[in-house]
Amino acid sequence: MDNMTPVINIVTRVTVIIMAGLVMGWALHHETRAVTLGMTLGLLAGLVNFRYLALKVRRVTEAVAKQEKSSFSLGFATRISFGILVTMFSVKYEHFSLEATIIGLFIPQLLAIPVGIYLGIKNKL
Repeated sequence: MDNMTPVINIVTRVTVIIMAGLVMGWALHHETRAVTLGMTLGLLAGLVNFRYLALKVRRVTEAVAKQEKSSFSLGFATRISFGILVTMFSVKYEHFSLEATIIGLFIPQLLAIPVGIYLGIKNKL
């Protein structure tokens, strides 16, 4: 698979669908509001980090293809800072579950694995 765009688009769609379900859960089930709100916050931050990483990978790939001599960075410091910021926000406000926020940070990246496998199998058939 040479193009990452289908993986990025499918992961974005699945994450948004999960976030919509969590918002509905927040509205309908009052006992789990902290968990659903924390998971939604984590998913949003994880999705931003996922898309930012995809953008950086694309830029590095283009720079290598054009044989440009520029410094390469995948934006690790930016992504980890954003994750820490969201975690601190979750700790500061009691309306967000810290555990759910941290779990939500990793879900978009983990979704990329089955989506990549699925698209790889689908393209071979």
